[in-house]
This record gives sequence, structure tokens and C-alpha cells, in this order.
Amino acid sequence: MKKLALLALVAGAALSAAPAAAVTAPPVPCGADIVSFYFGGFSQNLSLGTFDLTLLAHDGVACTLPDTPLVTVSGPGADIPVHVDGRGGTLVLRPDSPLHAQIAYHRPDLPENAVPVSTLRLAMPDKSFRGTYFGTPGAFDIQKDGVLVSAWRTGLGLGQGEGTS
Repeated sequence: MKKLALLALVAGAALSAAPAAAVTAPPVPCGADIVSFYFGGFSQNLSLGTFDLTLLAHDGVACTLPDTPLVTVSGPGADIPVHVDGRGGTLVLRPDSPLHAQIAYHRPDLPENAVPVSTLRLAMPDKSFRGTYFGTPGAFDIQKDGVLVSAWRTGLGLGQGEGTS
């Protein structure tokens, strides 16, 4: 009987000394201060231009954002129409799982179809944003029907340079 009581006491002490399962905090809404913003993979010919926009969460961070990129594009005179693909879901961005979207635009065939573009802005779910030039520094002409942004996809994309805020 004493042996059983001693075994129960030892077993109880071992259970209470076992480390608790690691509890991770739920993802927070993504913000400009916890996400790195890269762009690259520029391609342009006479009629079509594209580049990638890649997001990477900082170490130790998991955050959420809609799969429909919150992108605005503008030029010296006004905002440019932006058409965004997406399924309406929510994604979790982690350091080991970057997301990227492709930005595509047409070059104008005639001067009257041109609109100058210079700035790209990416809004985050926490209402912060990151902004930079659109593809290259300065303004250049694109087709006035605007820009197409793909839904976020998992992977590195073709990111090269850190965006500016």
C-alpha cells in the first residue's frame, strides 16, 4: 500500500513538472511595422508591363490580411483605376510563408489613351500603409484603363528591393 501511495505521489509530481504545451497568440491584423514589402521581377515590352509585390512577416510574427490586395496607384494628377483579383478570404502571413501578387499594366498605344503613373500604395488591415514609386522612380505613361493586381499567392515572387514608407 505504501508503494502505491509513493508511486502515485511520484507520478503526480512528474505530471506537474511537465512543461505546459506552448501557447501561441492568435495572428493579429498585418501592419506596415511588422511586414517587409519587396518588389521586383520587372518586365516590360511595347504593350505590357509587370512586376511582383512580395510581403514577408518579421521574425516571430503571424498576421492576417485579405487575399484581395489593398493596392492604390496614382500619378501626378489623379488616382489610376485598379482592378484586383481575389476570392474574399483571409490569409495568414508568416516569416516562413511569404505572399506575392503580380501587378500588370498596358502601355498606351496612342497618346490620348495614356495616363501618367508614379506611386503605388499598399494598405494594411490595421489601417497603416506602405508606399513607394510604381515600378521605377518618376512618372511614366500607362494605358488609362488602369492596373490589374492578382490575388495574393504563397511564395517569394520575384521581389528584389525593399519598398519605402
